[in-house]
Amino acid sequence: MRRMWYVGVAAAATAAMTIGGLTAYADESAPTDAVIQQGPTADELRDAVAGCDTELTNGRYAQDVGGTADIPVCANGSAIHWKADFDVDCDGQRSSKCNENTDPWYQPQTAFTQSDGKYLNSATLPHIVVPGVSSRWNYKNSGIGGGTVAAVVYQDKVVYAVVGDVGPTAGIGEGSYALAEKLGINPDPRVGGVSGKVVDYILFPGVVASPIENHNEAIAEGEQAARNFLNGCGRYGYQSYPALGSGDTGTEVKSAQCLLGDLGFPIDEPTGTFDEATATAVSSFQADRGLPETGEIDAHTWTAMLSSGSTPLLSNGSSGSAVLRLQRALTAALGQSLGQDGLFGPNTTQAVKAYQTAADLDSDGIVGPATWAALQAGK
Repeated sequence: MRRMWYVGVAAAATAAMTIGGLTAYADESAPTDAVIQQGPTADELRDAVAGCDTELTNGRYAQDVGGTADIPVCANGSAIHWKADFDVDCDGQRSSKCNENTDPWYQPQTAFTQSDGKYLNSATLPHIVVPGVSSRWNYKNSGIGGGTVAAVVYQDKVVYAVVGDVGPTAGIGEGSYALAEKLGINPDPRVGGVSGKVVDYILFPGVVASPIENHNEAIAEGEQAARNFLNGCGRYGYQSYPALGSGDTGTEVKSAQCLLGDLGFPIDEPTGTFDEATATAVSSFQADRGLPETGEIDAHTWTAMLSSGSTPLLSNGSSGSAVLRLQRALTAALGQSLGQDGLFGPNTTQAVKAYQTAADLDSDGIVGPATWAALQAGK
């Protein structure tokens, strides 16, 4: 299948490096998926995005540049999605599968890079390509960036991937060599891919695999996001976590109801209305954590809920879902917005120290057992 041309990236092909007469390629050993996929089925996800609740595009996309522009980008609940063909992206690290000889459109760069600064390896990492910023649509304004997790659905398969590259401004429907392989699509960038609007790309803004190259992280985060999407739950990441009580309504209430369910205090149906059943579940959680059983969600209860889970040692340079939980809990505890990107950097270190000081802990900026215990107790 004809590949879509990129913009903003050097188009000149770079010759493969040779060492001692042998071509030097990126490591071809794709990491084995240690996570067994147990998320929603292809049919469940496909049905959930069968319509277009809100069209985000000002002018539609073509499957291939120059083709008929009839594909909208839509928002349904907490997900952003489109339905298109699948063109094979083989750009990034040079490998035996992706190089100038296997791909006539090969380019050695990707828009986003790994945690080590190298470009992505399209032969081993399942990732998708989003359209370049234009008047049609700006993916950044929709909360999407490098590492945003997506569920890609084709026939009976669901593969979780990350946003890994940026393509042309007029076309849509592209993913990496590795993603094509996992979907059962011919991954050959010259003649592979699949035509027609047969692939659903479902993105979950605010849900990030960190580091971007960790496919197992994408699976774990993606499955949870997909489940939340199907049961009407939104994401758990907000710029602030308001106090909630009887009669309150909105997405934050629904997220709290869903989060309580994840923690073992389920409500029959997350409705987004803070009702008696919600108050009962909150009181039960508070009793479990030794908090005052008010039945209302204050900063202490938010902090305890958001920090629940595993308690790995975290410090500057750490990344992943535990860091995301930490950042969300600190946002609630400190009452100030903290970037939620899953990357433990200077801002997160500063926030940890501020929290430790407030909780009468050693303010070393390292999240160990004592800091986790304080957070999970809602201090």
